[in-house]
Amino acid sequence: MRLKGFLIVLILFVFVGCNEIQRPKKPDNFIKEDLMVDVLYDISLMRTLRTYNMNEMRSLGIVPDSLIYKKYNIDSLQFAESINYYSVNFNDYAALWEEVNKRLIAQRDKLQFNQNDEDSIRNAAEKIKRDSINRQANSKDSLLMLEETQDSILAPIGN
Repeated sequence: MRLKGFLIVLILFVFVGCNEIQRPKKPDNFIKEDLMVDVLYDISLMRTLRTYNMNEMRSLGIVPDSLIYKKYNIDSLQFAESINYYSVNFNDYAALWEEVNKRLIAQRDKLQFNQNDEDSIRNAAEKIKRDSINRQANSKDSLLMLEETQDSILAPIGN
């Protein structure tokens, strides 16, 4: 009996607690979806750069967040309010991040393709260099063999 009463009270608390979820209203200075995708893409790139080049960024005086806000002519409050609005509307927020993810994958693939091209060019250049060294070594060997056979001191007497 006591367990049933506890369950009823628990269900009542859950029902009352979930009943009054207030969604934030759309901010006055709301960042539209296409601009938000650009901002989130750049933020993702900056976070990646931070993990690899933090000391270099500090030495150059680069503050990533300020740089992004300046680039897109937004401020931190505008960004925070817009993120807050998008994050409550899960489908919109997920769609934003899907687009950002597509861009990041496309950028990664492009960089990988360029890296593969550079590697193939470097490999071809090294092969040409090795081939020319081998040809040069072979021609020196053949000259040495030719000189050895034409040396008059070493040539047999009476021929």
